[in-house]
Amino acid sequence: MEIKKIKKEIKKNLSPFRYNHSIRVAKIAKKLAKHYKLDQNKAYLTGLLHDIAKELSEEENAYWIKKYNLPKKLLEEKYKNIKHADIGAIIAKEKYHSDNDIYNAIKYHTIGNKEMNMLAKIIYIADKIGRTKIPEELKPVKKLAYQDINKALLYCIEKQELKLQEKGIKLHQDTKELKDLLRNNKRNQEDFF
Repeated sequence: MEIKKIKKEIKKNLSPFRYNHSIRVAKIAKKLAKHYKLDQNKAYLTGLLHDIAKELSEEENAYWIKKYNLPKKLLEEKYKNIKHADIGAIIAKEKYHSDNDIYNAIKYHTIGNKEMNMLAKIIYIADKIGRTKIPEELKPVKKLAYQDINKALLYCIEKQELKLQEKGIKLHQDTKELKDLLRNNKRNQEDFF
């Protein structure tokens, strides 16, 4: 399916706010893909699709979770802001025949994963800075993302962790594993030089 048709379809199915966010994420993803010498069209498409399940009703979420035997815990209140990633990845694969890179980038864009490839890292970062009002603490990511994507990713996770700690919430296990991996890689690089 060509990008024009997908844009038209998601515009019809998303709120104006969510659609505009998806367009911003797609544009940032394309720029980052160009910088890191990846397929720009694939990055743009992934950015467009990353939030396709964000505004589904609880009934629709339950349908996808049951149909694909996803963990039922995704229906719990504490997962309300992240379940769209798992469901969106499935919809992108089923409806738009996306490949595994796009599937994983959508799936990992909320909490991350230590198995993330460059496209997934780009979508994660683009989602954080593809907003009309970027939180003050994330503004450095706009520059850092073009210097070192792993440092930008670690920076985002550390800021997220502080925000969650203020609310008495711990990082998701997948996010913690990614943070530990990024920190270890950073230390190893520093030790090397």
